Amino acid sequence: MTKTIPDGKWFCPSCCCGLCGLRDPNDQTQLITEVCYQCSRQYHVDCMSRAGIQFPRNIPSENFCSQSCFKLHDDIQKLLGISFPTGVDGLTWKLLKSNNSDFNKHDALRADTHVKLSQALDLMRACFMPIIIERGKGNIIIDIINSSPSKYKRLDFHGFFVMVLQKDDELTCVATVRIHGQKLAEMPLVATIFKYRGQGMCRVLLHELTKMLRNWQVQRLVLPSVSDQLEFWQSVFGFSKMSTVEKLEILSFPFLVFQGTTICQKILSKTMFGMEIEEVSHEPGRFNPKDYLKDRLGPGTKRKFRNLNYKLRSEVEVIRKEKKIMLEDREMI
Repeated sequence: MTKTIPDGKWFCPSCCCGLCGLRDPNDQTQLITEVCYQCSRQYHVDCMSRAGIQFPRNIPSENFCSQSCFKLHDDIQKLLGISFPTGVDGLTWKLLKSNNSDFNKHDALRADTHVKLSQALDLMRACFMPIIIERGKGNIIIDIINSSPSKYKRLDFHGFFVMVLQKDDELTCVATVRIHGQKLAEMPLVATIFKYRGQGMCRVLLHELTKMLRNWQVQRLVLPSVSDQLEFWQSVFGFSKMSTVEKLEILSFPFLVFQGTTICQKILSKTMFGMEIEEVSHEPGRFNPKDYLKDRLGPGTKRKFRNLNYKLRSEVEVIRKEKKIMLEDREMI
């Protein structure tokens, strides 16, 4: 949000064309696509034609901006609920997504997904303090795990899936992931069960995730980091802090931003966006994307993301929470 409301009609970056970055509210002749189900962006039809982007050949129930987004979505659906081995004996990983229609054909798979998502949610709630959006409907960790949709972009979590790492059949590490087409993937929440910490579980999960993203030619993985974890992500996993120019490149994607965190990235592909940030003069009172960036991603974020705090629980709190969850589970058996 900007400090003052611009005059006239205007669009925020996520509602502008994903290629040219523009959208004229007074021009009704420019055709623009619906919001893409996979990358959550919109495009001028003319811009896509000039860029040589292929429209989906099939007509799915959801809207997709291109054949590549349609194929990426289809590839993800094919992996859901299936266990895959890692390079470590006894460890497997799988992708899970709540309310996936494909599970209606397999009751056992559907039941297993429900159980694993419930366990993943318990782990996230044990490791993170509740994350509340002002005027929101509650802890958004629950909405992220459940892939809850919304007509408001900043509350729309339908694109999230959960990646879990298991030792035999026991869940050890969990990450929430959303892929915005081939440009960007985000991983806002990662958690490891306390007794498995320090054993490389997060490293194994992240290795399998980045390998999968590279196979889909996703260019970068983005995550928010609290200050005391920043050195860990940089030195151990090869993430780096994003510059202002790099933040401008991804401004049109509705990724999660948390107050008091640093946005970090891991480059997965040598072919980056190839986008140049031009110095454009703006009329007084008109919408300025750099002002929007300062408010949305800067350290002084207080308006739009007030109370959207990203806070880890202490080790003592995590242990206490996990024990409480175990006791509750035993009482239900």
